[in-house]
Amino acid sequence: MRALRLRLVPSLGATLLTAVATANVALWLIARPLHQPTGRYLGELCGAEAVLLLSCSLVLATILPAIERAFSGLDRVAVWHRRVATIAVLLLVPHRVLVASGADPYGTAIGRGLGVIALLGLVVLSVWALAPRLRTAGWPGPVVRRLARASYERWLTVHRLTGLFMIAAVAHGALVAPALHSSTLLRVTYLAIGGTGVAAYAYRELFARFVIPVHDYTVSEVQRPNDTTIGVSLEPVREPLAFVPGQFVVLSFGGASGWQTHPFSVASAPSERRLDVSIKAVGDYTRDLHDKLRPGTPAKAVGPFGGFDYRHGGHDQIWIAGGIGITPFLSWIRSLDGTFDRNVDFYYSVRRQADALYLAEIEAAARHHPTLRARVVETEREGLLTAEKAAKGHPRGMDVWIYMCGPPPMMTALSQGFRGLGIPASRVRWEQFDIR
Repeated sequence: MRALRLRLVPSLGATLLTAVATANVALWLIARPLHQPTGRYLGELCGAEAVLLLSCSLVLATILPAIERAFSGLDRVAVWHRRVATIAVLLLVPHRVLVASGADPYGTAIGRGLGVIALLGLVVLSVWALAPRLRTAGWPGPVVRRLARASYERWLTVHRLTGLFMIAAVAHGALVAPALHSSTLLRVTYLAIGGTGVAAYAYRELFARFVIPVHDYTVSEVQRPNDTTIGVSLEPVREPLAFVPGQFVVLSFGGASGWQTHPFSVASAPSERRLDVSIKAVGDYTRDLHDKLRPGTPAKAVGPFGGFDYRHGGHDQIWIAGGIGITPFLSWIRSLDGTFDRNVDFYYSVRRQADALYLAEIEAAARHHPTLRARVVETEREGLLTAEKAAKGHPRGMDVWIYMCGPPPMMTALSQGFRGLGIPASRVRWEQFDIR
């Protein structure tokens, strides 16, 4: 999930987030106490809005099923979590500047100290979270490069401190903000918002592990079709995890450096007891899995997550897989039966045909289902797959649905291309897996 720009369709979750953020601003404008200096009050408003957005980001991090449904997929929850947290940190800049423009009647060493701790901590965590994107965008500096190279597990461990800095921010505002001392309505609302964020953080860190089901598996087979990919089959220790084709799970494997959690798309069909995943060795941990994972290794699966389901789309569809992005489509293909009623052009983009995994199985499915037309695109010979090439044969404005999974730059370019062809964002669906 590493795209810089994701075209989101309107959703219940996004609408609720926007409504809550707008309502909080309106409340502060309407309930402004008398004799509050304008500059200082606007600074407090920015701080209160930052606390609201931080609370929302912590609520989104609970990964509750209702939240995932509201945003049509956990990947979109992650995008909005990142967005609202980034906006919250940006609001701390005008907050800090504007509150310094007025008197500070309630300022204490403790209150100011908590504000400094919250500001510095949240800025550092935000820069760390955005470091890979900043580096890709050409942001200079050895600090950004070092943070971008940090392992996912190290980043995640430190990122979990966000809630503590948010608690410091809530306490800071409650102690020093004159508006909160002057208005019972604003004070109660502010504390309720902050309390919601604290409760969400406590649930995520202390109780979620006892609520979210964890399924025990054992690695039964490991295949290494090339130097960078492994196919892993897992057998359930007890009841298998139930999922819908196209969903993903969060897996952790045992071992000396094990139990790190990473999301992987499921390749198997729901009717099978075993769980198949394909893993691309792109980081230290996944490269270690490629080299060392063996049958008999214990594993834990959490999920399923995601709303990548072609059955939600219309009759005419375009499926596009790039590299390891073939995995969710493989789950779809393995689940096809006589009820399959979609008209699909399926493009599998790889550098060369030798890189195409599961090709024989895909071609067999296409022969069995005539309305599924599969084609391998060899980019070394044919050039990159574009939206214009993929949509060839579909009249402009046709009610075609797009489902994609692959490298983020490819997905971003294709998404923009389909939008340029007049296909609305509501009919272009693709998932990301980089939650940073």
